[in-house]
Amino acid sequence: MESLAKYKKYAVYLVVLLFGLLLGYWFFGESDTNKSIEVKNSVDKITFTCSMHPNVDSDEKGTCPICGMDLVKRSFDINTQFDNSFQMSERAVALANVQTSIIGFSAQNGHVTLSGEITSNDKTNATQTTLFDGRLDKLEVNYIGEYVRKGQVIGTIYSPDLYLAQDKLLTSASYKDTHEKLYAAARNTLGLWKLTDKQIDDLLKSGKPIQNFPLVADVAGTVIEIIASEGNYFKQGDPLFKVSRLSTVWAVFQAYENQMPLLKIGQEIEIVSEAFKGTSLKATISFIEPILDRGSRVVSVRADISNKDGKWKPGMFVEGKVNVDGADEKLLMVPKSAVLWTGERSVVYKKVNANKPEFEMLQVQLGESVGKNYIVLEGLQTGDEIVTNGAFVIDAAAQLQGKNSMMYSNNLEISQNAKHQEHLNKLTLEQNRNLKEALKVYFDFKDALVESNSINSTLFAEKLNKALISVDQTGMDNNLQGNIKSALTSLVIIEKSKDLEKNRLEFKNLSNAIIFISSQLTNYGNPIYIQHCPMADNNTGGDWLSLDKAIKNPYFGDKMLTCGSVIRVIN
Repeated sequence: MESLAKYKKYAVYLVVLLFGLLLGYWFFGESDTNKSIEVKNSVDKITFTCSMHPNVDSDEKGTCPICGMDLVKRSFDINTQFDNSFQMSERAVALANVQTSIIGFSAQNGHVTLSGEITSNDKTNATQTTLFDGRLDKLEVNYIGEYVRKGQVIGTIYSPDLYLAQDKLLTSASYKDTHEKLYAAARNTLGLWKLTDKQIDDLLKSGKPIQNFPLVADVAGTVIEIIASEGNYFKQGDPLFKVSRLSTVWAVFQAYENQMPLLKIGQEIEIVSEAFKGTSLKATISFIEPILDRGSRVVSVRADISNKDGKWKPGMFVEGKVNVDGADEKLLMVPKSAVLWTGERSVVYKKVNANKPEFEMLQVQLGESVGKNYIVLEGLQTGDEIVTNGAFVIDAAAQLQGKNSMMYSNNLEISQNAKHQEHLNKLTLEQNRNLKEALKVYFDFKDALVESNSINSTLFAEKLNKALISVDQTGMDNNLQGNIKSALTSLVIIEKSKDLEKNRLEFKNLSNAIIFISSQLTNYGNPIYIQHCPMADNNTGGDWLSLDKAIKNPYFGDKMLTCGSVIRVIN
């Protein structure tokens, strides 16, 4: 009996064990099987994309619907398809000679280093203007760097008004004994136009008015800019060229916010240039700009330099070093070879895995260039390992794997838009509505510039001024209020000028302010395109807003209607 009971006991244990195994299979076996199937499907999933347009995704091989190029294979890796990093093979990295470096702070104990350039001394600058209306037939000043003496003949001009004034003097000279006052008035008229007594006496001796009258310089110095050209008509007071006495020049440096507390007027600054290696010049800081530039976050710091031997040339890059007791300047630097530029963006590739060739694109904000490096203002931190050689190869690999790259950064834009939402002003419904109405007038003003319609551009500028003035600014932060004020300042200049080309130059400042204002609006209803022309404002570039993705350039109108590109979209 005991033996039978013992066998029954083991039988019960066996049944319980089998039942447990069965339950385990039901609960976990199917899940593991499905998971392995999902993993296999994920690894084996193959799609096709375009190397120039990575946002194209197709299950079949074919051609790109955008550019017509053959689609290439894109394989998804389960370890990287859900984030923005991607891997390359060790062989590909070696063949491309990809090199990385760990960046860190550049510490300079006891001194502050500034980058700058030599400029002309504004206090010694002067502008030669026309003294009367007329056509410039000849200009003797032909090149930058030419020296002009005061009293030198600089060209000839045909002026109907001056011709009549000469004729009037000659006529009044015939009866000056009986009409002395008329003669004196006619002679004084020519004197007001800065004709010398000798020129007037020569005119009276010849008895004939001069048709092509000689222009005489009333300024002296080295020519730094030529504005006029022969054959054009000029009004009284229009500039012909600018001169400067280069016996003294300015060294103008850029200082960042963290450097400003360490600098003051009267400090000694040591100036060096690549042109004069091994030598330096000591000067003193004579001026620190009182207003910080909102875009670059820098102020100008100036030092006066004696330049009697002409050694220092305007435009020359220089570096300044200011000794400051107890200062420990730390600037995060990145090699220039690491930076890729695309429109307004600058990006680098960071190595995110120390043991594998795994990379990720980061957008960075850069400051001044210092030698072979850029100062990093935002986007990186000390200890980051970035690609310093072969960045273009890394970018091509990112494109083929559908990751953020120079040409395609959808995920990055989404994250930036989310970040932008955090900095929106909390506008009231009325403020939002009024600013949207002002924006509509801005688009009308922009279209008037596209059409080169000077009259309409002035009218819409006046209308936009009134629209912005009517906006209640209660509760807005200083940044938004400052941009509204900046826009109003530009509009006042435009209204007073009424000159189409000058208004186009001021349109650049106006657009910069309006772009920020538009970024604060909600529920506009249409995408707003920020567009850029690299040739505007003497090739320094200019932005504007448009509701149409197609480029219609307000800076040049019909001359270069389609010059420009879309650099960002405000949704």
